[in-house]
Parts: sequence; structure tokens; C-alpha cells
Amino acid sequence: MTITHFSALLPRRRGDLRPLGPPPVAKPGECPEHPGNSGTYCGPCASERKAADPNARAEIRTERINRDCDRRFPARFRHAHADDPQVLAWIQQAAADPDSGPSLLLIGPTGTGKTHQAYGALRALAPELAGRDWLAIREADLFGSLRPRPDLNLEAELRQYRQASLLLLDDIGVAKLSEWTEEITYRVLDGRYLDMKPTIITTNLTPDELRDTLGDRIASRLAQTCTIVVLDGPDRRRGARP
Repeated sequence: MTITHFSALLPRRRGDLRPLGPPPVAKPGECPEHPGNSGTYCGPCASERKAADPNARAEIRTERINRDCDRRFPARFRHAHADDPQVLAWIQQAAADPDSGPSLLLIGPTGTGKTHQAYGALRALAPELAGRDWLAIREADLFGSLRPRPDLNLEAELRQYRQASLLLLDDIGVAKLSEWTEEITYRVLDGRYLDMKPTIITTNLTPDELRDTLGDRIASRLAQTCTIVVLDGPDRRRGARP
């Protein structure tokens, strides 16, 4: 009895209606494994070797992570590099536990490099956050994105800020205060506190001013969960290139 495979009974697609023949043979000077490609440098061979090399795979992953940071960081901070000793120590702690590690609160006057250190810390942690959702936003822009409008699902939008693996919230306390902004700030930070999600926060406010602005409950949560780094010195922006 002759056994016919079921696939042989299926109609052939138009693209399949071509004669089957021997595989292509490389011409002189072509790669024997990939005919049509140069024997001196074969792109497919190079890609295969790179994919099989652990070091090359790590390099590809690093390049992908850096491109993602470049795409999502503000242009001014794409080359930010954390160098403050306390921030570097926090990065090590956070990298050891990226899901529920400590938060970071950067305090200092205008122009002392808080946002630079914050984005530098975020870039340093980016390899640990690969595959996770992270967000970076200024507080004023956060409020702007959540302003009531007909097409806004406020709870869904809030959820992404509350549940992001890491949130960088820049310039907290700068936006004009209202009952609505206080509620938004409280819900975001309190939600992250309850879920033990790390947050990077920068502010020009002193600790006392921060308590007055955010309220005792949020200030207490930040004191409990944050590594607090105070940056001081002259305004680095004065005389700097635009």
C-alpha cells in the first residue's frame, strides 16, 4: 500500500509552483555557504558568527538598550552620566533589586545637576530594566498628560505611572499647586510606595518645603524608602552653552 502524506493533498500556492532543483552553487569568489555573497566578506556569515558569540550578543543588547535610552531621553540628557558617589552607591543597590529596590531623592538648588544625575542613574540601570516598563517625566508634564479631557481614561493613565518598574519624576514641587495636583501626586507616589516600586525624584525644595508641599504622609513615605542625596554648589547653567 502506498502512503501519501496529507500535505501532498493540499493545493500548492502560486509561489510554490516552481521547479525544484539543486541548491545554488557558489561562483568563483563567492561564499560557498551563501552563494551570491562575496567570499571576502559575507554578511550572512558575519551575522551568524555574531549571533553565536556571547560577547557579540551582549554588545548587540547594549547597543539596543542605548538606542532606546537615546530615543526616550530628552536631548539635553542623552549623554548624562552619574558620577556623584552617593548616586553611584544607590545604583548598585537598585541594580541588585530592580523590582523593589530603594528609591532615590535628589535635592538641591537650581543648576546643581540633579536632573543630570537622575538620567545618568537611569541609563546605568537600563540594562537591568530591559524588558520592563520604565518612564521618565517632569512633574508639570505629568499633570499636563492627566488633565481632564473627553478621550482621557484617567485611571488607566494613572496606572501606568503607579505601576511602571521605575519612574523618574523630575522637578517635583515646581508646578502650581491645587487640590487636583496634590491628589495626583499623592496617588502616584502612594501607589508606588504600596507596591514597593522604585522611583527617582528630583526637587529644588528643601526637606521642610517638600513636607509642606506634599504633605506629611508622602514626605514620611519618601523618608522611609528613599536614599536622599543633597547636591549643592554654584549654578552650573550660568555661562554654560545653551
